[in-house]
Amino acid sequence: MKISRKSIVVAILILVFFTALPLASPRLIPSEFFKAFSMMGGIDIMALLNKVAVIGLAMSVLVLLKGSVEKASQAGLALSIISKLFWLVIVLFALGIGKIENFGLATLGGGNGALNVVIFDLRLIALLATIIVALKVIHSILKFKETKPETIDQEPKPGSQPTGEAKE
Repeated sequence: MKISRKSIVVAILILVFFTALPLASPRLIPSEFFKAFSMMGGIDIMALLNKVAVIGLAMSVLVLLKGSVEKASQAGLALSIISKLFWLVIVLFALGIGKIENFGLATLGGGNGALNVVIFDLRLIALLATIIVALKVIHSILKFKETKPETIDQEPKPGSQPTGEAKE
């Protein structure tokens, strides 16, 4: 199993930016910021950073796996579908501000008795992203079937000459 250099470099960059930095940022940013943002915004920053780190780790593993298989193979098709579904998860994560299960309904505020609550209803965008990912999965399957080598029938058709014999 040979992994391309490009995928190794990209995976390392993803690990640094999406896994190492979110895990190291609590040590670099004052804890008062986390407390204030959690009280005012209603978002648990530590949990959000941990989710980003897990997403970064999964994304780097996916990049390494995609770099080690051929695109025309069944494993390439499976990884292509998984990566498209993974990008949908990332979009839902971003639209829901860390809560994938809200499917694009983001709520800011309301934590610890706060009176101000802001709700962003981005469910239409989440639905459109889901439809786009479904179409891209279908496109990947059709592209795979198109590039899949056809099985050649070894028996000659009636009325045609076999390839090994000369015509008279």
